[in-house]
Amino acid sequence: MSNAFIEHEKIAETKNATEHAKDTAMSNGALQSLSGGDINVEHVKLNGTSPSDPTNTQSGDEIKEIPQSKEELATSHKTDTITNKTDEVIQESIENVAEENSSEKTDESDKETPRDEWTDLLGSGVIMKKVIIEGKPDSRPERSEKCIVNYTCYLEDETVIESCGNFEVYLGEYDVIQGLDVSLGLMNVGEKCRLKIQPRLAYGSIGLPPKIPSNTTLIYDIELVAVEPEPNADTLSIQERKILGNKKKERGNWWYQRGENNVAVQCYRRALDYLNEVETSTEKGDGGGATDAELQVLLENRVSVCNNMAAAQIKMEAYDQALTSLQTVLTCQPDNVKAHFRKAKVYIGKNDLPVAMRCLMKAKELAPNDADIQKEINHVSRMLERQKQSERELARRMFNGPQQQQQKEAKNTRGVASKKKSKQGSKVGVWATLGAVVAVGVAGLVAYRFKYV
Repeated sequence: MSNAFIEHEKIAETKNATEHAKDTAMSNGALQSLSGGDINVEHVKLNGTSPSDPTNTQSGDEIKEIPQSKEELATSHKTDTITNKTDEVIQESIENVAEENSSEKTDESDKETPRDEWTDLLGSGVIMKKVIIEGKPDSRPERSEKCIVNYTCYLEDETVIESCGNFEVYLGEYDVIQGLDVSLGLMNVGEKCRLKIQPRLAYGSIGLPPKIPSNTTLIYDIELVAVEPEPNADTLSIQERKILGNKKKERGNWWYQRGENNVAVQCYRRALDYLNEVETSTEKGDGGGATDAELQVLLENRVSVCNNMAAAQIKMEAYDQALTSLQTVLTCQPDNVKAHFRKAKVYIGKNDLPVAMRCLMKAKELAPNDADIQKEINHVSRMLERQKQSERELARRMFNGPQQQQQKEAKNTRGVASKKKSKQGSKVGVWATLGAVVAVGVAGLVAYRFKYV
């Protein structure tokens, strides 16, 4: 083999290793941009419009308060953390690729052949990927861009869960399970692949009854058909903004029902990006603008989102943020019963019971027959009574403390004096007794001597 050919092979190996290192770094960058750092395990439903989606059973206007035990909340909030690949792992991957290239030479046609092996996207086996058809190079989607995908979801026994074509996913916005969201960020346009996603980045321990049991691994055959830019709310019509905003709100409601309050808040914030106040009329090609009726509907939707977001923030004990959300609601709708009720919840959490009671009385005035409001009033009344008793006890201790201390000290002083006097008296008695005994003894001795002298 000529020296020139050997030199050419070495250059090719170095190039392949460099390209692999670049792809690995880009993968880690994509994961970092999607999750903002560590990837938290979330449970996301892929198709929000499927019959199995719980959001179809709701009106979409308001979320319901579902009481949960501490154990259930702890379970629903239990998540795992998957860290990004370290430099050592990246270097090891580069060395592995170099070894493979040195032992196996491929031409251009071989590079275009679909890969048969599984690729571990995160290095922990949580997401495994097998490329079926390569996509267009350097065409990966960015965060918040709209991805058009075709997919089929299976269980491991090949049972089909659902299948959908031209499904729209806004990358990194919790529209799909997180494992799928991460994988989409690492796909090129036109790429087809099979994904195997572990429960931690699928539906977790909750599952999606009745179709998906808890702790179930899912298989996806997915194709990234196209990528479109992130929609600009300022250029959308009122109707388009309402549709997108309500979809984000319903997604937030779904997350809230699963106990994922932090994710729900993020969805609600994204909904507000589309539903926020329109300062100028939205012009269309035909010259038409937003009507007062359309703006009123947009306002009502925005108020509903803020109210729901406050409920999630209260669950997170983010009371100041919840007050801000509720103030937005009450500014637009001063007689909103749920806002007054949730405001009372905030002040209960902040232990400001008098203000909480005023909020509850306002809510009762607006809805006199509401059983939940009356129950909360009774609860706060008991808390206020206990608080007053504690305050009275504290005041009693503060004012009576010095007097009681003086009385205690005087009592102790008298006790000491009495003990001292008693001790002195006992000593005199001992000496008197001893003297009497001695005197009797001396008298007896004298009498004896005179008797026998």
